[in-house]
Amino acid sequence: MKQSSNTLFWGAILLGLGLVMMAKTLGWFYIDWGLTLRFWPVLLILAGVSLLFRQSWSGIATAVLIAIAIPSAIINAANKKLDRWSDNGIEFHLDDDDDDDDNYRRDDEYKERSKVYSKDGETHFSEPFAEGISDATLKFGAGAGEFKIEGTTSQLIEADADTQFGNYVMTTKRNETEKASVVNFEMEGKGKGKNIRIRDFDNMDNQVKMSLNNTPTWSFDLGLGAGKADFDFSAYKVKKVKIGAGAAEVNLKLGENVENEAIVEVEAGVASIEIEIPESVGCELKIEGALNSKDLDNFEKISGGLYRTSNYDTATKKISVSYKGGLSQLEINRY
Repeated sequence: MKQSSNTLFWGAILLGLGLVMMAKTLGWFYIDWGLTLRFWPVLLILAGVSLLFRQSWSGIATAVLIAIAIPSAIINAANKKLDRWSDNGIEFHLDDDDDDDDNYRRDDEYKERSKVYSKDGETHFSEPFAEGISDATLKFGAGAGEFKIEGTTSQLIEADADTQFGNYVMTTKRNETEKASVVNFEMEGKGKGKNIRIRDFDNMDNQVKMSLNNTPTWSFDLGLGAGKADFDFSAYKVKKVKIGAGAAEVNLKLGENVENEAIVEVEAGVASIEIEIPESVGCELKIEGALNSKDLDNFEKISGGLYRTSNYDTATKKISVSYKGGLSQLEINRY
């Protein structure tokens, strides 16, 4: 059977793209995505040019170019902490004045206990656990890297940070009256400003590993721009988790120690989010946003954007998940 020129043309395009991505995955060469994606408007220009030809292939070409341009534009501005793409890579601005969550107590109600700055290379952080503390909050903010929270410690918090392009600051505060502690663990740029520029994602060195005390009930406010995060909270009593992710891969695991009516809030740009919850816990999911891919384990659709597990009405404990995404992938598994 004779193949049309259009079939051969698009087959060649897909084959070429596949070979390029496979070569990139195998590490045969490095693609500077920060430099490449800044030229996404050129794709729209090419789409317009293809329409001018009014050929049989112009409609397909236009659709493909626009399909590539839209996610490129979203990636280019997905994270509110990302100021701009430049020839030197990505620059993150780490000032975060978002203080609109009434579920977290105001910092001015707490007395500062300590403030520790990281040094170049590896730094160990530790804050003692005060007897009687029943509630604790961790606020974590970083640009791009690999982040892990898992395991328990006799301290309130222990962390090891290894970074070459910024400094971490851990500030701990305590409210003796309410028996509550707040830990702020955030990255800031070197020097006077708080800008962090990342040139090479494949070779960046920015890792943080944390362990927390499992006695208090924890609330989390976690924000990251890009990279990978593994948050295993199965050993902790969890009341609320708030996650903001730009272009990141995030794995969140909750355990049976989760508080009843616990809340999980996720805002994702171009991200892959996986959430694991115990089979014994009921879960309700509210999802908003276009172009989101979802894979839900044992959920039933109640209405548009609302899903519940089959045991939601009978479960002793329940989790409410609120998800807002742009061009992202959400997966919720039961274990």
